Amino acid sequence: MFKIILGQGNWQSNEALQAIRQGMLLKVNALKTIFLLILAGVVQTYANEPDTGEISLEAARELGRANSRLLKENSNVARELASLPEARVSYFHEVIKPILDKSCLGCHGPDKSEGRLRLDQMDPDLLKGGNVERWREIFNAVSNSEMPPEDEKDHALTGKEREEIVDWLVEELNKASIVRRHATEHSSFRRLTKYEYNNALQDLLGLPFTFANRLPPETASVDGFKNSSELLQMSSMQFETYREIGLAALKRAIVTGKQPQAVTYVISMQEELDKATLANNSKDTDKKAKGKRKRRMGLSLLNRETDEETPFNEGSALPKENAEVGLTPKVSQAVLVLPGSSEVKWNLDRFLPGEGIMRVRIRAGRTSSNPDQYASLRLILSAHTSNNANFSQVISPRDVPVTAPADEPQYITFDIPLQDIQRNPFRKVETTFPRRDEFLSIRNVSNASGPEATQIYIDHIEISAPFYEQWPPKTHADIFIESDNKANEEVYGREVLSHFMRRVWRRPVTTQEIDPFMALFANYRAELPSFEDAMIEVLATTLASPEFLYITQRAAVDPPAEATGKRQTISDIELASRLSFFLWTSIPDEELLALAEQGKLSDPQVLNAQVDRMLADARSRRFTENFVQQWLGLDGLENVNHVTDAALKDAMREEPIAFFEEVLRSNASILDFVHSDYVVVNEALARHYGIQAVYGPHFRKVSVQPQNNRGGIFTTAGILTMNSDGKDSHPLKRGVWMLKRILQDPPPPPPPNVPEVDLTDPEILKMTLKERIVDHRNKPACQSCHSKIDPWGIAFENFDALGRYRTEIQNKPVDATSLLFNKQELAGMDGLKRYLLTNRQDQLSRALVDKMTSYALGRPLSFSDRADIESLTLQLRKQDDRLRDLLHLIVNSNIFRSR
Repeated sequence: MFKIILGQGNWQSNEALQAIRQGMLLKVNALKTIFLLILAGVVQTYANEPDTGEISLEAARELGRANSRLLKENSNVARELASLPEARVSYFHEVIKPILDKSCLGCHGPDKSEGRLRLDQMDPDLLKGGNVERWREIFNAVSNSEMPPEDEKDHALTGKEREEIVDWLVEELNKASIVRRHATEHSSFRRLTKYEYNNALQDLLGLPFTFANRLPPETASVDGFKNSSELLQMSSMQFETYREIGLAALKRAIVTGKQPQAVTYVISMQEELDKATLANNSKDTDKKAKGKRKRRMGLSLLNRETDEETPFNEGSALPKENAEVGLTPKVSQAVLVLPGSSEVKWNLDRFLPGEGIMRVRIRAGRTSSNPDQYASLRLILSAHTSNNANFSQVISPRDVPVTAPADEPQYITFDIPLQDIQRNPFRKVETTFPRRDEFLSIRNVSNASGPEATQIYIDHIEISAPFYEQWPPKTHADIFIESDNKANEEVYGREVLSHFMRRVWRRPVTTQEIDPFMALFANYRAELPSFEDAMIEVLATTLASPEFLYITQRAAVDPPAEATGKRQTISDIELASRLSFFLWTSIPDEELLALAEQGKLSDPQVLNAQVDRMLADARSRRFTENFVQQWLGLDGLENVNHVTDAALKDAMREEPIAFFEEVLRSNASILDFVHSDYVVVNEALARHYGIQAVYGPHFRKVSVQPQNNRGGIFTTAGILTMNSDGKDSHPLKRGVWMLKRILQDPPPPPPPNVPEVDLTDPEILKMTLKERIVDHRNKPACQSCHSKIDPWGIAFENFDALGRYRTEIQNKPVDATSLLFNKQELAGMDGLKRYLLTNRQDQLSRALVDKMTSYALGRPLSFSDRADIESLTLQLRKQDDRLRDLLHLIVNSNIFRSR
């Protein structure tokens, strides 16, 4: 005996399934439909199993696709609007108005106007009338089955009636959007954000440093984005700061005079072992100090030939005169043994210079190839000026894994900018107190422990500063290009400026544009000792110009929109900048700029190839990091104080970004953000989630089972933690986050004088959190907002303030069930996911398209953009909602290519 398991949700649009629910006899066509749904996994059959009334989340995804209004063949959304449209007012009066009068006028008419909405006074001409925003609210409420309320049986809409209203509104809203497009000025003209400016300087100068710390942070827009044109203005004081930052950055890229003599330390473990042996022999403690190896848990020096170990606490080193940098001596049998979670400290005295790159080269190998144990190196600089004054800071930008075996060690290299880290302020004083020395520690960051734990062997360390790969360095040579005209400062200066300004201004520059800067050069040259010194000042001025600091649009390619009825198209040069700031949050590289100058970038094949190339580049990490942080509001984690494990908090911050990168890399469906049968975690998060056999700090895709209660971004610890109150969950925060970030349906701001929950009331203290919310919501001033917000947040109740799954709170079962405004029940997280996947796929897709397009353009979207967003959403849905496809669709769209 087989049972047909049907999901929850709105079945009115599917005649066959509606017939089953009503107990009607199946017609041939209905049977055919059910058979096809069974094949698709939408309707599941189970032999001799109880009817749970629920379908799997994967089946809910397929069913939701079948329910999609956008994907219907006769959808009005799919129609091409070839000419400027006209309003269907007569159709409204004949078909739509009688439906509204029957089902809606009782609550929104002359006798009663809930929400201050009078449908009898609404202008049905959306193209010219003034009620477009109210009609859009009506569309959201009706299409999501929130209105009419389910308990209003006398006013219920039939499936056909709801479809009539929604289809009419979709068509009229799209036409109104197109009409308003020609009357609305859009502008993506804006200054660079702080992070874009920093990235641009890094890419322009070839320096991986942080330059923009002095700039104020950006304010996020209503949509959460920091690159929104409406917020990116500039003050005169900020302009001065830009020039100072640019000048300082150029001085780090450009060198003058002779190459400075490097301070170089060379530390050989054979020499350290010889010194330790000599010291021990002189003290006649040889038998006590060393012996056959016993797998010490602390630091030691090991002679691998004799298998003898000597205890080692810390070392000291002095610079070696005329030491050659970058040599590779023969692998030594004497090694420093560095166990997991331990560090070795070297006193480097006071001789490190104040600026420049300090290169640290460490030859290291690991004692085991056990994949479950990781071992990485981290650098720490410290100073102890007195008993009461000291500091210690991590100076390596990231931990570097040791992967080579101990017998064939690898060189691990760190480049540290000395002027960007804290230094001992007394290192140059003449007196011996306070202490002037600085200490460099090398730490083994590892999960290995116990007698058979993986250790790191180090046999050679080299420290040199300031370090240069070549002289003059590449950063200098890229600005002061090779030329036969170097002897002629006037001619060569123009060549340098033309080359540099093309990259800075992201377009070719004319002779007339260079002239004022050459005049400025002449003024500086009269006062400064060298050509380079004068040119640095001029180049700093180009970096402070609006052409660099702003994303601009120049001469139009197309005739005015009024003459053609179409949007004006940006040039290939402007397209290159828009694309690079979208996918790299920085300036175009040479290949992108060259294609734009040749007029080839707008070719769809070339453009798509460039998108793929850019996404494969390491710089695309900036896009995923910035978009995901701003889309999901991950800045909220910065204000979280109840996560005491630093490694776990870092992992919480990274998880949604790593998940997004996995979906993007594999071109998976954006519905994976709602639910997936995998997570993207590292060891710290896997342990937090109770997922076994995940080791190491790196993030990777891991399959999960339903009992893990994970999958998608809703159940990531960072999202749950930042939307808590530090002690427990916070349904209100989680509900607002859901509506604002995921559904693009933010709740209205709370009214003034909202009463607080009185936590001194003993009766309230007896209540569960859900009961307190219900009590608060029942107050008249609170009901309108909370009825929309709370059900979404209550569905998260199985997750505590740290995002851990729970089934009890204070020895009581967790109650995570709630009712949406349309009386749809959400039974916990799975119920929330199932409802969204079954009933809200179009809304989810449209919301992400809206968010991504707004971020790509660097401006807020308006009603006049609605038709473009609807068209992009339809294309995305037709392409199975794949994330990488979405980026291609946006980049090739009219809205991205238009002014």
